[in-house]
Amino acid sequence: MTALLLRSLSAALLGCAVAALAHAQSAPGAEAQAQARRDALRAQIQSERRAIDARRLQQEGACYRQFAVEDCLRGARARARTADDALRQRELQINDEERREKAGQRLKDIEDKQREQQERLQAGERPAPMQGAPRTDAQARERAQREQDARERARQQQQREAGHAAQQERRNAAQQQRIDESRSRYETKQQKALERREKHERQRAEAAAAGKAPAAPLPPASAN
Repeated sequence: MTALLLRSLSAALLGCAVAALAHAQSAPGAEAQAQARRDALRAQIQSERRAIDARRLQQEGACYRQFAVEDCLRGARARARTADDALRQRELQINDEERREKAGQRLKDIEDKQREQQERLQAGERPAPMQGAPRTDAQARERAQREQDARERARQQQQREAGHAAQQERRNAAQQQRIDESRSRYETKQQKALERREKHERQRAEAAAAGKAPAAPLPPASAN
């Protein structure tokens, strides 16, 4: 039920985002508006991911107070993975939308420049004899600069994704360490309780064999 609700919410949010982006592309400053919306969606996804992590830690802590610890832990982790998978799908769709928009904008810039040059030729404009080479050089430099800017943006995007992956890995490692420590404390406590119970039972058996009144049994070990 929780996974279905998350998928429905994700689909609704994605639909709103796509509609907002489509509307932004028809208005002045469409690219900046679309990027701002994408940034807002990414921030919302990060906030939801932090909430998922916090909820999973809370559920795992509660698992150690139950009898079926491992089953409870598996359920909590499975629910967290399902919710995080839905967030990851939203991230991939946002990234894909961003790549398509930037590719479309680059194509539009090229078409606009070609149309402008064609209109100038049709209007009878001709380049001066000595201006042909500088004009070509300027265009080559402009094209090289655009390509360099595109590579730089791609590099920055890769760095952001790698930084997020490393941060997520560190967070997962720290969470796993806390879980392992909690499990170790739980198992140690259970083992000590078992040893006390076995010692007490031996003492009762020895007392019964010697004709003494047996001691009262120990209360069951608490799971807390």
